[in-house]
Amino acid sequence: MKPMLRVAYVMLAAFPILAVAADPSLNFNSVSVTEKAEVTQHKVNPYRAGDKMIVVVRDPIVCGQQPVDPRFSLKGDQLVVQYDLTNAPNGDIGSCTELSVFQINGVPAGQRLQVSFAGGQEPFVTAATKR
Repeated sequence: MKPMLRVAYVMLAAFPILAVAADPSLNFNSVSVTEKAEVTQHKVNPYRAGDKMIVVVRDPIVCGQQPVDPRFSLKGDQLVVQYDLTNAPNGDIGSCTELSVFQINGVPAGQRLQVSFAGGQEPFVTAATKR
């Protein structure tokens, strides 16, 4: 092996490669479920797995509404997940529940977060991280 190449290998071994944290990103999935009993309360269940936050939301909606523009913001120890809802169809269509999963990848590890959710114009519902 040439001396200059040997020096390059030694220098690379001396300086570990630093992992560059990626900006947090969002994966979102949801499904509407028709309920026989009327569900009026939101349920927000946040879970942490390393640098991944998974927030499962149960949101009472009018059947026919759909979530649009899912988004999140992470500031300090506050994680806010939300979406807008399409307009409710005309007529009495009944009650449904929107089951949604927000998966945020690249959340700084080791940090306990308070999670807030709002769907549409409603007030935010808050929950603490579960491990």
